[in-house]
Amino acid sequence: MALIFTDPNPAGPFSTFQVKDIQCKVFKLTNANFTTGGVNTLVGALPAFVSIVGMKLWVKTQLAGGGITAATINVGTASGGTQFVSAFTAFGTAGAQSIVTPINNIYQPYNPPYTTGDIQLWVGGTATTGNPTSGELYLEVDYVN
Repeated sequence: MALIFTDPNPAGPFSTFQVKDIQCKVFKLTNANFTTGGVNTLVGALPAFVSIVGMKLWVKTQLAGGGITAATINVGTASGGTQFVSAFTAFGTAGAQSIVTPINNIYQPYNPPYTTGDIQLWVGGTATTGNPTSGELYLEVDYVN
């Protein structure tokens, strides 16, 4: 992970130590990512050495059809995982953006040589009452190198 919390310079800390530019990846979720039985989808990956600093969910079009009355997402590092997010509501109003909270295991420190392999991002979408037939959402994952 990319965060170093102790300045290794004995004369420091300096004002430029630990200055980071936030980068983001955005993943599109549709009604196909949600069923009453749950759908687990590998949406992407982040480089091994980054640290996630937050997530947001934007609802372009609310999930609808099929009798759906509620929906949630989990975000983890494996299929069915909840390492980052568990049961966050995805049944928002069209045009609404939410900060994903609570969120776990972010702001991880740089940890060589243990930080190896890309960080897979899996989203589990669960619908309540019925399987949606329409809807479009976007998950934004903010991270630093």
